[in-house]
Amino acid sequence: MKGKTVLLTGAAGGIGRCIALGLAGLGAHVIAHARRLEQAEAVVNEIRQAGGSAEALAFALDSVAELRQAAQTVKARHPRLHALINNAGIWNGQREVTVDGFEKTWAVNVLAPWILQEELLDPLKAAAGRVVNVSSNEHYLGKMNWDDIQFEKGYRPRYAYRRSKLALTMLTNELAARESAITANSLHPGISGTSLFRNFPRFIQFWTWLLMRSPRSCAAPVIRLASAEDVARVSGGFFRRFAQHQPHKLARDPAACRRLREIVASQVK
Repeated sequence: MKGKTVLLTGAAGGIGRCIALGLAGLGAHVIAHARRLEQAEAVVNEIRQAGGSAEALAFALDSVAELRQAAQTVKARHPRLHALINNAGIWNGQREVTVDGFEKTWAVNVLAPWILQEELLDPLKAAAGRVVNVSSNEHYLGKMNWDDIQFEKGYRPRYAYRRSKLALTMLTNELAARESAITANSLHPGISGTSLFRNFPRFIQFWTWLLMRSPRSCAAPVIRLASAEDVARVSGGFFRRFAQHQPHKLARDPAACRRLREIVASQVK
């Protein structure tokens, strides 16, 4: 990855921190995102102390304006972007609405990755870059209610999370079908006891942290999709850690993927 630039969301802790350190160790210049600048600077300092190259970038994933401003900043600094890794995600315990009027799980897990990949298409194309979207095996259990896509008629956290990861996988495959100059893949990296589970009951958090994989282990398949030569030409794939698998049937339906893209585009136009 020497001489290559990567934008990574959710870089400050957990799996994201391990992805950032791993890519920097391969020689990449890492644009490390966090919601607060001091969080991003902490991992940047860690990378630099190890001899790597990185810069901090802070913006809110639930703000359309901040997402677009961040993309403009990246484009101004880096006309070539070799990888965009949409790692950040949330599992929200209750229904919240963002400043833009979107349900928060949908905004962070779906709209934010989509905005970044669309706004950064030019530098990604210039570098024949890769988009890596961190999805989940939970997407297999997702259902798409086209008439109530943001759970306005009844919110259940697990169902909202599942739908968001299904949507992210669908939009990844739509991008792969639409843009041949780049690659786009999604994956389930494994389950780690990270801050994703902060809204869970204490006893579930305890067993999650005790029994699940380490953040470093979950970072490894993400790093591979962003850097390895053996997957350099793979696009539109869904990976369960290191192995490619068939995704949810809706993610294999081009018409459904295009329909979702039209909905998302109209939401943030």
